[in-house]
Amino acid sequence: MMDIPPDQNDKYINDYWNTISRAVGQILHNSPGVRVSFEQMYSIVYKCVCDGFAEKMHSDLLAQCSHHLEEVDRSLDACDPRIPQQYGEESLRLVIAFHEALELYLIAVQQITPIFAYMNKFYVEALLQTSLQVELMDLFRQKVADRRMDRIMANVEELLKRPFALPPATVSSMFANLHCVGRGEYGRRYPNLFSRYVPGVLPPMKESDIEAHINEMKDLQSRLRSESEEGAVGGGLSRKRRGDDENYGPTVCVAVGQQASPTQYN
Repeated sequence: MMDIPPDQNDKYINDYWNTISRAVGQILHNSPGVRVSFEQMYSIVYKCVCDGFAEKMHSDLLAQCSHHLEEVDRSLDACDPRIPQQYGEESLRLVIAFHEALELYLIAVQQITPIFAYMNKFYVEALLQTSLQVELMDLFRQKVADRRMDRIMANVEELLKRPFALPPATVSSMFANLHCVGRGEYGRRYPNLFSRYVPGVLPPMKESDIEAHINEMKDLQSRLRSESEEGAVGGGLSRKRRGDDENYGPTVCVAVGQQASPTQYN
């Protein structure tokens, strides 16, 4: 990155980056009661690019998001006791914490990318041949997801063996978001899990696979009936947990290039 003269650097920091950085921080931390003005931030980014600071602003934005994700990564480490083969409440806490961190970050990405749309068009897409949204999602994969994906998937696989341990809407949303963030790579690494929630992960079924699929469905139905009977014997007429009927909201991962709705801003 080219060096900026001291006087120009002061102008960049005082006129542009201080305000932009504060708004990005509020979005990333989902600050309660704080709303960011889209028009104001877009205008500042526009002027910053026009004054020749696109490269500097792009670098600073990625650095700020990277620092935030490093904090997220440390908070997830605190939720993970890393005791081999132990799957209890700690495992559930880790999976839920990971799901919430991913969801909140993707919501933040949907709010950040429209603010930097001018920089994205005339610097990121034109010169770097990518998009800001792709870069921001790649950061989550690099800083948070990659290093713990084996652990998360092992926990999920064990928790799914326990009826109602994970809310169905939560786990479905998490897999859809991971498929988007990983650009399909996680689906290729863990096809049996991802194929339950993401269409098209496994290759099309062949005629020779039908019988095996029928037997698998019979085994699943038998196991579910057995678990249901065990629950009834235990005295619970219903295994539904409070909140299972609540609306957990749609999956937040959006197609590359799609912008967030303007209603998210003042």
